[in-house]
Amino acid sequence: MRRALSLLKLTTIMIGTACPALGVFAAAQPVLWSALRPADQSRLDVALPGMASSRSQGETLAWRDESRAVELTGFILPVDQDGDLVYEFMLVPWAGACSHSAAPPPNQLVHVVADEPFHLSRVYEVVTVTGNLRPGLDKAQLFIMDGVRVLDYGYSMSHAEVARATGIADPDLKSISPFGVLAR
Repeated sequence: MRRALSLLKLTTIMIGTACPALGVFAAAQPVLWSALRPADQSRLDVALPGMASSRSQGETLAWRDESRAVELTGFILPVDQDGDLVYEFMLVPWAGACSHSAAPPPNQLVHVVADEPFHLSRVYEVVTVTGNLRPGLDKAQLFIMDGVRVLDYGYSMSHAEVARATGIADPDLKSISPFGVLAR
């Protein structure tokens, strides 16, 4: 009887937390990149590609609500992939971050482990991740075009739903072109 109750409880937990078809993340709150940094750290204080900065390196984390599911849109920088399947990645606010330019500060980097592998169709694909955003400084090692790089990140999201982004309205989301940084 006890075993049956344990299995029932485990099944309920698994269905309730992992099944997107049941709308577990249906009430997810859209979050902009600016919500991840303190209000007094404007986006002008965040080192953009090609900029050296003597300012704070973004170790101050502003997001603290781990209990609420959120949606955040950004660019994929794969950490663990097999061909076009990405299992784990860094979500970054601009294309080219870390491989073509300086890394964003920790409070602008999110380490994501996808619930299911994501089929990457191009480099720096724009995606929306949905899940619980956990603050906490940590490091991740990844291989990029010019070698291995260790990145400090400020947030993580496990068991995240990942989807191609549609309708991007975040002013901090940027693309890099030969002419510099462009708003997306």
